[in-house]
Parts: sequence; structure tokens; C-alpha cells
Amino acid sequence: MATEQGGWSEATISLCPVTLNWKDCDVSWIEHVNDVTSMCIMEFDALHKYHERHGVPFSRDIVVAGALLHDIGKLTEFSIQNGTVSHSANFNLLRHPLSGALIAGKAGLPDHIIHLIATHSFEGDKSYQTAESEFVRAIDIFVFQCSVKGLEKL
Repeated sequence: MATEQGGWSEATISLCPVTLNWKDCDVSWIEHVNDVTSMCIMEFDALHKYHERHGVPFSRDIVVAGALLHDIGKLTEFSIQNGTVSHSANFNLLRHPLSGALIAGKAGLPDHIIHLIATHSFEGDKSYQTAESEFVRAIDIFVFQCSVKGLEKL
């Protein structure tokens, strides 16, 4: 649904960037999502003992699904036309956390995943966070900061 809405195809999806707000950012959406997911799995396996020890519900399945889907809305925040990637016409109205949450809801995904997608960026600063959404959000921010380190913000 997200690829269709954003005008992406199997041939063009690799051109989707993680951001258009940093000069010369060479990190793709696919690379970013893979990095966030890999780190979430690795860190979950290392750190879930604390959640268990303290009786905090913490689901590996929600973490992995959330990591894979947290930026699904970027496929609608950005669009591709004639090989050129740009912000979509409504990116200011529906930034990727909101558009991604809407897409996840339409797809029938569980509320925990919809919540995680909706709150993973600054939109979630004052929102309730589940253990899983807080975890994925922290790793997403860390990975993103690493990917733009040394680049100029536009």
C-alpha cells in the first residue's frame, strides 16, 4: 500500500532516501530500516533480561515488526517522478509517522505496531511509550544520527 501510494516500484524502491533534509546523504530507506532492525534484534537479545527482571512486558515480535515498519510512511512522505525523488505533495500534512500509522491501521496491523509507528519520531515526544516503542525509537534515533554524522543539514 505504501509503495503504491508513493509511486514506488520494485525497480525504484532502492532510490528512496532515509532523508532529504541533509546534504549529500547517501543512506537509503532500505539501508536505514535494515540497520535499525538489525540493531533492535541485537540489543533486544542483550537487554531484554532487564525487562524480565523488573517484570516489564517486552515483546521481541513487536520490536522486530516495529523496527521493520517504523518508517513505512517514508514511502508516502517521499515520492519519485521521472527518476527524481522529492517530498510528496502532502508531506507537511502527513509526516511519515502519521502516514505510516494510517497505512498500518488500514492493513489491519495490531495497535501496538500502529502506536510504535506513530510515536517513533518527535511526534512521540510527549506521547505514552510502550517498552517496545521506546526501545525502537531510541535505536532509530541513534542509527539516524550516525547516518548523517558529518553532513550539513539543509
